[in-house]
Amino acid sequence: MGWVRLDDNFADHPKVIGLSDTAFRLFITGLCYSNRQLTDGHIPYQIVNAWVGDNPEKPSDELEDQNLWERTAKGFQIRSYDEYQPTREKVEGKRAEARERLAKYRETQKKRVSDAFPDDFGNEFETPTPTQPNPTQPNSLDISIDISKEVEPYESDTPIPLPRVKSAKDSVIRISSKLAEARSQGINAWNLSRLVEDEWDTLHINNDIGGCIALTAWYVAELQSRKLTSAEISRIGQMTKRFGRIALLAIDEAAAKDLTDLVSYAFRIAQRMYADRKA
Repeated sequence: MGWVRLDDNFADHPKVIGLSDTAFRLFITGLCYSNRQLTDGHIPYQIVNAWVGDNPEKPSDELEDQNLWERTAKGFQIRSYDEYQPTREKVEGKRAEARERLAKYRETQKKRVSDAFPDDFGNEFETPTPTQPNPTQPNSLDISIDISKEVEPYESDTPIPLPRVKSAKDSVIRISSKLAEARSQGINAWNLSRLVEDEWDTLHINNDIGGCIALTAWYVAELQSRKLTSAEISRIGQMTKRFGRIALLAIDEAAAKDLTDLVSYAFRIAQRMYADRKA
């Protein structure tokens, strides 16, 4: 979703203050259209005619008289558009950068999963992506895996230490065991965030807030592949106590971006999500 940029003195500008209500609305509508369609301020005649209809006052003439719009061969051009609004080139450039960051993040996550759980079982299959089932295994989502037996997690290959809170530590061991067991059979029907959310819900049902905080801190450390500072862990504790499960959803949303301060960004996302749900 894009945004139209308007100076807070816009309504009092000499060219604007004398406009009729219809012309004022037409100008704002034109800005929204151009931002949405990335036309760099150009509005075709047929679009303007659809907005104006049979209005004999011709609000488009008002905009032209005030040098807010300029008539062209095929429509109207919003004057000085690129001084205040993002151009098509800039918008597409930012979108390309966002796609590149997301691709880089996914590749990093894929490598981390591969490094943490190496294929040393002698099975010949393609390495599945972190969030999708293995395409070489038919009906892999329907395969039930018995994880009641003891499965040794790959702690030695994971750079992030296990949580010191016992309940959270047990949750991480179960998560690692499920992933390891799945990889041993060429299956990857779960992703890390889903497993963390399931374990988090169990801890929360048992009113184990300390375990929820410790598990969330471990999850963020895993996403960033580094040990968290005490300030970051404190911030995660605030998020968990204040927003509950929303904190996990916010962390997942923040993790899709290339950020050095994931926790603070996730906190702001959680505030927004919490406000939206309250509304």
